[in-house]
Amino acid sequence: MICQSSDIDGYDNFPMGCAFSPDGTCVLTATASDGKFRLYDTPFQRLREMDEGDCGGDAADEAVTLSRSNNSQHKDTATTEGDAATSATYSHNQNHRAPPHDNSQKHSWNASLSSHQGGPPPPSASSSYSWYPLMNSSSPLTSFYATCRGHSLPIHLIDAYTSQLRASYRPYNEVDELEGPTVVEFSPDGRRLYGTGFKSDRTIAVFDTAVPGREGCVLRLGKTRRSSDGQKGIPSAIAFPKCSSDGSWNGPTNVFAVGTYSPASIYIYDDRMSSPAGTIVLYGGLTVVGHGRSFSRKKRRFAQVDGGQEEEDDDVGNLFSTARVSWFQSRARGGITQLTWAPPTSNNPYVLYSASRRSNAVLSWDVRALSGRDLEGDGSGGRGSKSSYPICGLQSYGRDGDTNQRLDFDLDSTGGRIFVGSGSKEGVVRIYDARSGTLEDEIDLGWREEGLGCRDAVNGVSYVEGFNGGRPLLAVAVGSRRYCEQKEEDEEDDDLDVSPECTGFLRLYRL
Repeated sequence: MICQSSDIDGYDNFPMGCAFSPDGTCVLTATASDGKFRLYDTPFQRLREMDEGDCGGDAADEAVTLSRSNNSQHKDTATTEGDAATSATYSHNQNHRAPPHDNSQKHSWNASLSSHQGGPPPPSASSSYSWYPLMNSSSPLTSFYATCRGHSLPIHLIDAYTSQLRASYRPYNEVDELEGPTVVEFSPDGRRLYGTGFKSDRTIAVFDTAVPGREGCVLRLGKTRRSSDGQKGIPSAIAFPKCSSDGSWNGPTNVFAVGTYSPASIYIYDDRMSSPAGTIVLYGGLTVVGHGRSFSRKKRRFAQVDGGQEEEDDDVGNLFSTARVSWFQSRARGGITQLTWAPPTSNNPYVLYSASRRSNAVLSWDVRALSGRDLEGDGSGGRGSKSSYPICGLQSYGRDGDTNQRLDFDLDSTGGRIFVGSGSKEGVVRIYDARSGTLEDEIDLGWREEGLGCRDAVNGVSYVEGFNGGRPLLAVAVGSRRYCEQKEEDEEDDDLDVSPECTGFLRLYRL
């Protein structure tokens, strides 16, 4: 462990997920009870000390605290000596001062900036945030992120250097009422901003990033809220394929995936369409999985693949067996909470990863074989079609997910490893081989060793490559909501103590 946050306090206050900036110079998170979006600078000085050997092994973890000189706090660009990535000491708050050296708080990590735009959120609000995909800390013009909280709050664009509001985007529903989304995401080029998760209707609001206000277009997942056509359920996740750092691409383009709550479903849409002011109904979406029980009861005849060898035919038949399809459907039925595409540098950039509520596994899907695509027939999937592709579930990555809380995962830059957070029982981050699905390693948060009475869920993980050939970094967000329940007199559970001291925290690990 490199450092741990020490400024998240208060009962029922914890970070909800975390996300490294595209250039890896800072970590963004949102805290639950106070409704703040917090920005933590990557501790480059601490990393340099570890590289230089001043802090070695376990002794260093007990002797060094995270501190930065006052002179380096005023730098907002990379220094000219050495490599720009490793020499840079970014401070997104020009007035931020590092805490004094205190032996009682080892490796403390305090937020350099916090944003509270829109006022205090309602108790049930769920925050969503997304970095500008072309963000670079050496260019303050590109250093910003988008936030939303649902209810009647608009989408905000926050400056990552000053924490000031840059712009607002206001979605309106059919009765001309301001309605805030619960999910926000940038397009890969950063030119458009997508907001979805409205409770009044299954729509996606699309804004031009350069034109704030209420001007934009609305993409509908069906003609009306209660119509039987299109994708059903409240949208809960949206994901775009990402371009590589040099702008090259080796995977699907102009597509995005949308996941919904009950009835759970994942659809893939093509974004190559005109965007006039008005409403566009998204027809022709291809189904990855959906819609709940009705979909699982729908009988389909699977395609038989002709091969030169009988053994290959048997392998294909086993892969697309009915039991395997049903198993993958059941793991996604609780409601989609996260969608992520494989990186463009991976062996198969056509893989889509998904996580669901109350699911004990993260799933991966091959979008080249979708359930809504017919081999023969009119494309309707009905009696006129002879056969259809089954859902091609590639791998599953186990976790302790018996909770309604959102538990995130992340992939490394090559798509070779996947980092999966777990529920409150384990307190570990599992590292799987993304291709084979085998468990490679675990990061134990050390509930027992550190004497922590509360074991919270690992609700967020974020991966970034090391700087100047260094080891990669992994940010881990820990915390969950707590409810005061009166225990019976005979019930004794000293192991799990629900107390105000059990607050969430953000940690940074070096892999």
